[in-house]
Amino acid sequence: MSAEQKVTAKEALAMADAAELKSRLQPSPGERFYLHLSDLRKMMVDLTTYVSGRVLDYGCGGSPYRSLFKYDAYVRADVGGMTDLDHIIVPGLPLGAPDASFDGILSTQVLEHVADPQQYLADCYRMLQSNGTLLLSTHGTFPDHSVPWDFQRWTTNGLRRDIEAAGFKVEKIWKLTTGPRAVLQLLELNIDRIPGGGLPFGLVFRVLRGLWRKMTPAFHRWADLRTGSFRLVEDSDHQHHRLYLGIMVHARKVDG
Repeated sequence: MSAEQKVTAKEALAMADAAELKSRLQPSPGERFYLHLSDLRKMMVDLTTYVSGRVLDYGCGGSPYRSLFKYDAYVRADVGGMTDLDHIIVPGLPLGAPDASFDGILSTQVLEHVADPQQYLADCYRMLQSNGTLLLSTHGTFPDHSVPWDFQRWTTNGLRRDIEAAGFKVEKIWKLTTGPRAVLQLLELNIDRIPGGGLPFGLVFRVLRGLWRKMTPAFHRWADLRTGSFRLVEDSDHQHHRLYLGIMVHARKVDG
């Protein structure tokens, strides 16, 4: 990512769109990414007590989770093209905020879009006060979504390694939307691309697509009931959770 790159006006509007923000803060059955976004929102609610005081939303987009937190100051940073920012991110350079100036940093679905993750994590460490909190989510297995860019994915072991290499102590790490729930979300995102020609499987998929479109909200409610244990899972190597769409990390800056 070069320092000249920034989001386009269209991308900025998309990230700040009221419907887009609502789909993250209040995801509803029937919405396309409901299964994963509802899990991410649930995780954010569970972690709100870990962040207070001066908070940096580092790669904020539209700041969809801002209202969930209690804070003294909420500072927003993103690349050029976004509006109402306190700091503009210049890729590859430290953010223009003083050392040890924040009690907490929130980074949601950002790291996969960063060309140099270690520089970004080192900057998080620099800007946090001693014992400050980093709440960071990113993707495990997830389709490319280059808005504005999309560079990498992690395993929980890989993300833990990279965050600890920046100096943090990882308190907990979770897998989000795992196993069969992950399969259902990925199937939903791709069902319209499955060929519908020929018998008998083409007919099966045509019928399935028709039913899916009509019954998506009911399907999501059923999935919540039947796959509840696959929504948020503290890091586990169990075979049922080796496929996962997201990762959430709670880490602290520990000096010395």
